Amino acid sequence: MTVGIGLLCDQGKHILLAADMRANYGGISQNDQTGKLFDLPFNFCGAISGAIGWCGEIISELHWRMGKIPEAQLGAEKIREAILDSYTRIYLMLSDQELRNRLKISLDQYQHDKKLVPRMRLAANELLQTIEVDVDLIVAGFIKAGPIQFVAQGGTSVKIHPEVTPGNAVIGSGATAALNWLNYRKQNYSCGLARSLLHLTEAKQFAEVEQTVGQLRQIALIQPGGWKGLEGGDAMIQEWWNRYGLPLSDGLQQEKYNQSFRDTFGLTS
Repeated sequence: MTVGIGLLCDQGKHILLAADMRANYGGISQNDQTGKLFDLPFNFCGAISGAIGWCGEIISELHWRMGKIPEAQLGAEKIREAILDSYTRIYLMLSDQELRNRLKISLDQYQHDKKLVPRMRLAANELLQTIEVDVDLIVAGFIKAGPIQFVAQGGTSVKIHPEVTPGNAVIGSGATAALNWLNYRKQNYSCGLARSLLHLTEAKQFAEVEQTVGQLRQIALIQPGGWKGLEGGDAMIQEWWNRYGLPLSDGLQQEKYNQSFRDTFGLTS
């Protein structure tokens, strides 16, 4: 798993998209140099979370399907349709694989063989209800009508929703921690680039309470006409962090503050 964060910001003029770089291999091993941001047609960008192999399949399928959209028809509904169709395609691949492995029949047989015995069809129905596409996705970019940011959550069914207000999209195992932090910081689409970048950096670090989230990160800035990866800037962000981040509580270790506690609450020792 991972964390992916998309922030529509600067009055809707820009989108910051980030992901950590850790890939986990079933608790056996991990790789902290895994790219999770992907280029998509029409200068869109995507972030992925989930089973690495199927993440790649979803992105490849989505790239192909978005590439088939005529530019004159490009809009939110067409992009949403391309996302849904991509998940459906991977679901069908997984369904055929599991039917062959467990019941020794194909998906085509299940769908069209009228001679399939009822007991086998019932077993296939039960098996298909357990098939999961373990991929979450953020798709972000701009069309003539304005910004688009979709969040897709996989599983036994796919749920797709737009996230343009307040504009905070999160996916992955660290999503809850990241979203809680962004809400605490009152992040929304009206926040400027600098403030949003600081909040994104903080939220990414807060998400590391989930051990499957790595320390390294990728960040992209998406704007009308294209997107670019943001590299460097660590000294600038650290300066902002020192000045505008939450103050540390280390100073409360001083004995004078412990004494204040005892005095306030009437403790003698």
